[in-house]
Amino acid sequence: MMDTENPHLRLQQQIDCQLETNPREALKSWERAGWNEEPGTDVDEAPLKYMALVLLDAIEERAARFAVEKDEGVTVYADSTYTLPQAPPHVIARGLELMREMVGLEGPSGEGTLSLGIRNDSLELVIQKQAGLHTINIPDMGPVT
Repeated sequence: MMDTENPHLRLQQQIDCQLETNPREALKSWERAGWNEEPGTDVDEAPLKYMALVLLDAIEERAARFAVEKDEGVTVYADSTYTLPQAPPHVIARGLELMREMVGLEGPSGEGTLSLGIRNDSLELVIQKQAGLHTINIPDMGPVT
C-alpha cells in the first residue's frame, strides 16, 4: 500500500516516473493542456509532479541552483539562465509547502537539506527560503562551466 501521507516518498516516486521524459518538454506540454491532471488524482499530485519535473530539468542541465517563487515561477541557473513554464500559483505554492515540510522549514526564512535518489545515485539539495523566494542549490553538480 502506498504511503499517501509521505510527501518525500511521493516526490521520489514522481521523479522515478518522470526519469525517461524530457522534463522541459513535459512541462511545455502540460502547460499547453492547461495544467490539467488525470481525474481522481489527489490535490498534491500536480504540485509534486511539477516539482519533480523542475528538479529533473535542473539536474539534466547540471544547474548549480534554481529559484522558485509562486507568482514568478522557476528560474534555472545553469550554463545559461532560463525560466521554465509557470504552473498556476496554487500548484507552485503547494509544491513549495510540501518541500518545506520535507526539510522542516518553518517561518519566513531558513535552510534545510533534502536527499533524493536519482539514477542509482543520491543527491543532496540545499533549500533556502527567504520570504516567498525559495532557492534550491544543487551542490553535487559542481560549478557551472
